[in-house]
Amino acid sequence: MKLVSRCVLVALLFAQGGHAFRRKKVEKTSLRRQEPKALLEELEQVLGAEHREAAEQRLHEFEDDLRITFKALPKNGRGAVAAPSARYALHRLFNQRHGWQIKGLETAGGAWDADSPVTAMGDRVPPKMRELFEDRLGSYGMTLHELAILAATMDKMFETDVAERLRIVYKASALKAEDFITYNQAKNVLWTYVATFITGPQVESLTEGEVHKALEHFTTRFPRHTEAKELLTVIAAEVAGHLTSYDFETLQKILSKFGQRLGALEDTECKVMKNRLTSLEHREGSGLVRLGDFYGNDKFDFHFTESPSYLRGAGLLDESNPDDPKVIIPNYLAGPSNCVQPSGYYSICCFDECEQLMDQVEEGLEAPMGTPEKIASLVSGLPSSSQPANRTLSPHLTQLLDEVAGHHGGMVPIHGRLFAQWMHEAYPRECSYPHLEVKVQSRFDHSPDMDHVEADEKSKYWQIAKQREGSGENQTTSRWIMKEELVDQQGFEAHVKSSTRDDLTIFGALGFIGMAVVRHVAPALRQDKQKDL
Repeated sequence: MKLVSRCVLVALLFAQGGHAFRRKKVEKTSLRRQEPKALLEELEQVLGAEHREAAEQRLHEFEDDLRITFKALPKNGRGAVAAPSARYALHRLFNQRHGWQIKGLETAGGAWDADSPVTAMGDRVPPKMRELFEDRLGSYGMTLHELAILAATMDKMFETDVAERLRIVYKASALKAEDFITYNQAKNVLWTYVATFITGPQVESLTEGEVHKALEHFTTRFPRHTEAKELLTVIAAEVAGHLTSYDFETLQKILSKFGQRLGALEDTECKVMKNRLTSLEHREGSGLVRLGDFYGNDKFDFHFTESPSYLRGAGLLDESNPDDPKVIIPNYLAGPSNCVQPSGYYSICCFDECEQLMDQVEEGLEAPMGTPEKIASLVSGLPSSSQPANRTLSPHLTQLLDEVAGHHGGMVPIHGRLFAQWMHEAYPRECSYPHLEVKVQSRFDHSPDMDHVEADEKSKYWQIAKQREGSGENQTTSRWIMKEELVDQQGFEAHVKSSTRDDLTIFGALGFIGMAVVRHVAPALRQDKQKDL
């Protein structure tokens, strides 16, 4: 036994040596490309100390919020993510924090590698800053710390929109931005700003005339104006409760926080809307509503009026059966018509319930992929607003997951179209259906004056819904398509190769153990046999 133990120890040392050899090789290779300077240091050198300080203020907060997703994304040798993964992580971050959908981060049905996340900054930041982030992403990728710096910088830049809109409101109120104003003046300015922010035009086209118009019609156009005023009052007390006069910067801080927290207020309405839509499902739990039922909800205190052409263009329709189109509930909730769009750079939309589920899958795997068994075990334990915890996944769901694994050689990548499609099957009311290679209408191309459904078209779909309901045709045609679109194809392939190398090293070590055991144990066995003779 002592002999065998020594053999095992030698083999493990051999395996460790293999890893050490690879590490040395990587270290030598990385020396050829010098490790970049600290990003905050570069930010300070290029733009000055104030930009570094602004980025540093909430850095740990952003690192914590990004950590789970970052850990599960494919990374390069320096533990950094490439541009597609960075874009994906930032898109999810701002949606989870504020309900924000940011132009340049959302894909509108396109590929994640089609644009760098830095494009989302637009002209809100100096060109040198954009170049700095682009160079870091393109040459080295971004570590968690560096990605948090980019996120903090982007979060800060949206204050530019706040300041621009507030200046227009000041002007429309016959006030000067450099003056201190009274409590009553501040209250009027804040409320006027909120009216233009929620129901007025985008800041890029806001005029003094539009300011007065938005204020005049705000309470009739925005049903939740009372809740909005309560939120504004709470934030004002938090920021400036002790003040008796107010400067421009103080009001800007209050309104920046309001923009960050409006998403949570709007999401309460999204939940009400979801409950109403699920009560109209053509089959309970399907996440689908027949178009005729969608238009015919007279029992509710509001009506859905978007035209079929709009719903189709925005990717909100299931037309797997062209004769019986249905609205996909989670896609509709995330659609442009349910967003507030204060700027050409971002919209405030319903929170995506699937985000929390994805977070838990990522936390359970801590890797870009997992076995179908591990994923099924994780997901079966995850409750949602409509699915219980610790449920037994249907044979259909486990079969689909096995098919995805088969498509990828036995493992399931969790950041791609197929897994998103599987999550929609597992949580049809919470997770959106990922349309295939369809450039759906971006929420930033959506006009508030979108085309509404005509009366004769409504009537047509009412009749279809009645006929289908009466015939008992409540089965859903399968829209499962075995077509993958990974967030970061190159990063995933590199991760698979790295994992394969590790497996081969372990396999080689086990082989060495086997040979060592045979080499040393066999003679002893022969000696024992001779003694017996």
